[in-house]
Amino acid sequence: MNKNYIIAAILIAFLSVTIYSFPVKTSEDNSKIAFHSAVCIYKNDELIGPCTHNTMMNAGLNWTRELIGNAATSGAIKNIVLGNTTTAESATATTLAGQINDCGLEPSTGTYTVITTSTGNFSTSKVWTSSCDSEIVNTTALYNISAPGASCTATNCTMFAGKNFAAPVTLQIGDQLNVTWYVWVS
Repeated sequence: MNKNYIIAAILIAFLSVTIYSFPVKTSEDNSKIAFHSAVCIYKNDELIGPCTHNTMMNAGLNWTRELIGNAATSGAIKNIVLGNTTTAESATATTLAGQINDCGLEPSTGTYTVITTSTGNFSTSKVWTSSCDSEIVNTTALYNISAPGASCTATNCTMFAGKNFAAPVTLQIGDQLNVTWYVWVS
């Protein structure tokens, strides 16, 4: 067997183990995600030392925040949907089960706000006023389309995050519900 093939196979195995060994940090309640990257240096196709973590600069954190939440395109993650469902949260969900499309609780674009006291943080907030009595809301989701509306499907929007409430909220006519999503990059 050629020496170069053996070296290449060893490098691929080493890189695979190294890259997959970098953990993605989350808090105990999974409310914080940290983005990671690694850098590998090669000379003449030979790895010089181990691949190592690098530092994401404050400008990079802010840039990532802007791409996620404040883009002028339909890719911005700032649209909030309410729902009434007993379906458990699932990382594979693409739309919110039990989405509410009436009673003044229709999917809406939230107000994007940069949290100025820290780097890489923003919030998206929306206040709804119920036009129905006895409307139950117990879940919410954050989407990436500028106006999801009642026709939001897996082909024209993507659910970025979803959360079931700790307890259902029953709204009467005139009741207001404020949902604020906080997203941060660290």
